[in-house]
Amino acid sequence: MKKMKTIYQSAATLLVGAAMLLPAGCDVERLPYNEIPADKLDAGNIETVTRGSYGKLKEEAFYKIIHQVGEYGGDNIALSGTTSDQLFNIYTYHRSATNSYSAQFWQYSYTLMANINSMIELIPEGESTEKDQLLGENYFLRGYTYFQLCNVYARPYADQQGATPGIPLKLTSDINDFPPRSSVKEVYDQIVIDLNKAASLMTENKQNIFASKEVAQAFLSRIYLYMGEWQKAKEMADAVISSGRYTLLTGNSYQTYPQQVPESNTETIFSIRMVKDTDYEKYHMDYYSVGALYSTINDTGWGEMYPSESYMKLLDENPGDLRHGFIVPEAPDTPYTWLVYANDAPMYVVAMVLPQPDGSYLIADEATVDANTDASSVCKYDTYFTSNTVEQSGGKYYVTEAGSNKRYEVKIEAAAKTRNGYPKRFIYKCSLQEGQAQLYSPVMIRFAEIYLNRAEAEWHLAQYDAAVTDINVLRSRAGIPARVAAGADDATIFTWIINERRLELAWEGHRKYDIYRNGLTLDRFYPGSHRDSTPVLNGLTLNSVEIVELIPQTELDAYPGDLTQNPL
Repeated sequence: MKKMKTIYQSAATLLVGAAMLLPAGCDVERLPYNEIPADKLDAGNIETVTRGSYGKLKEEAFYKIIHQVGEYGGDNIALSGTTSDQLFNIYTYHRSATNSYSAQFWQYSYTLMANINSMIELIPEGESTEKDQLLGENYFLRGYTYFQLCNVYARPYADQQGATPGIPLKLTSDINDFPPRSSVKEVYDQIVIDLNKAASLMTENKQNIFASKEVAQAFLSRIYLYMGEWQKAKEMADAVISSGRYTLLTGNSYQTYPQQVPESNTETIFSIRMVKDTDYEKYHMDYYSVGALYSTINDTGWGEMYPSESYMKLLDENPGDLRHGFIVPEAPDTPYTWLVYANDAPMYVVAMVLPQPDGSYLIADEATVDANTDASSVCKYDTYFTSNTVEQSGGKYYVTEAGSNKRYEVKIEAAAKTRNGYPKRFIYKCSLQEGQAQLYSPVMIRFAEIYLNRAEAEWHLAQYDAAVTDINVLRSRAGIPARVAAGADDATIFTWIINERRLELAWEGHRKYDIYRNGLTLDRFYPGSHRDSTPVLNGLTLNSVEIVELIPQTELDAYPGDLTQNPL
């Protein structure tokens, strides 16, 4: 790995790596590495270099780590087995200063920052609207990158209101500038400065694969939310919603959200654009995209990480919720009906059931199971349960396990294939763009989040009716009953907001941060290979040291300035 001191580039020349030109048509031209002297900068090559920075966001070492740390550290997912891949350490909170994913993300982010800082220094402000637009885009990219870095390597802002150590704020292209770690508050303050500057400079309504005024405002609504600046978070959300630039998808268009290209998706505010065939091959997206671990499509993808039991229970509170469409179980070769539940072990228990003329269900005995299914994980009535009848009460189903005599609520549905005893419920939220199995343009900001940001801010401002109105916009889109604020206490309304955020933004890299910044406790007492790790880390809170990744040891060793490690 390169020494950190080598990642900063001279202000005299700009190294353009994998820069991307997007002409009027749909073709994409990848330029070779070039050096552009500072005195040769014009609107054309400034845009080329800036688009090169957008192109760098497409690297697996950048966007995929943002997703993994934000999502794998939450409670929406369950890995169906152990692996030697270091993503397992992210999932189990077993941090290491030698984790290659973390090291690549740190190095790559600061490499990207070198291009951005050079552009900010060199683009003359006020010379033309075109150059101001591009300058604003670079300010946005810097604020965006520092936010992601701070999320991974520093404690949440809610911990001591940002007084804890953050990350080095490298704001120049000076190769001899090695700043120490700023506080989290200082980092956030700089992000706010950059994003407000970006919003003031950008006047062009560019496609949602580039920054614009509304993109900066949308991101500010999230930043202010994390900072606890409720009124400002609401104001930024108001600005985006009232702009009229974005609309929520509905019906089938919503359920096939990831299959659309970003530019034609009215709900996407900012996305990292992946190109069919070209990027699929270049970035090995068949097995190394975000969605590849969540699903196997056309024999492509690992398909080893599924929705958690706690997420499914929340989703199943409304069987008609359109968000069920993002979850596609893999059907067995011989279809049958089963009951499924997670017991106190925790482990999944599945049993074949036989529908009866009166609408009830019987649990199949050993002979029936053997004759009708090859699913070795299916439990038989005569060896596992106290009765062959599935109990019914209040529209719900229950069984009692033999031996423990514990009664469990169960779900009855079409059976799925299993992996290591885990139902193979594939997540399709990060796959199938333009019909290509694991092609996905990572959605970094979308319109639904803005309603959720505003609802949460409104709750903190004691505007409870407004908060419930905002979450009902999304519940209506999902086809589920509206919440009624009248008669509900403020704690209940807060739970509604956080649960709606969990349902809506699942598998988009938000959940870990939503848990800790709100002072909640990570509850992963559900089936998953995190239960097999040593030690099992559950019940983590805002104060737990494990919730922050360690700074890569290679960077600590090479950094000539003051760079302290996070607590072990």
